[in-house]
Amino acid sequence: MQRGDMLCNLLPKGRPGRAVEWKARGSCGGVAEPDRTSYRPIRVIGLLLILEVIGLIGLGLYEAARVDWQRVSLEDPARGVIEVAAFVLFAPPAVLTLLSGFSFLLLRRKGWLLAAIAQGLSLAVCLWLYTLFQPGYVYPVMAYCILMVLYLNSHDVRVVFRRRRDAAERELGEAA
Repeated sequence: MQRGDMLCNLLPKGRPGRAVEWKARGSCGGVAEPDRTSYRPIRVIGLLLILEVIGLIGLGLYEAARVDWQRVSLEDPARGVIEVAAFVLFAPPAVLTLLSGFSFLLLRRKGWLLAAIAQGLSLAVCLWLYTLFQPGYVYPVMAYCILMVLYLNSHDVRVVFRRRRDAAERELGEAA
């Protein structure tokens, strides 16, 4: 046994249930074990989804603060009042986004589906608002949603959930 091989045996193997990403180093071969992946992209997505909810809340508060509520008449509401009222349509996608963000942080598979649905709903609301009012805040929200959908479908994210599903299917197949 060579000295480099002995050092490779001393490297941490990771705790059960925790993933370790192996990098190419010296004589260790640099080959990652097939069941070891990094959960960093999953946690980043969780944080980005929570950041999106915070941004939507901040945007809603900003839009509501721009309206002079003392001069609002129900017979002839101003365009700003209608836009603020329409901003309430972001509430269901925001709740789904918050739930999916926490699901990603807790490494739950249902978080991916919730996030995809929430991003789709947010995009639908943005497109509807764009066709009626063309508010300026719609563009960054749409761009953020599109980037999140692309990141949800990235290879790193799919690999983590695919491996977990394959392992569950194997366990069911062995039990039968």
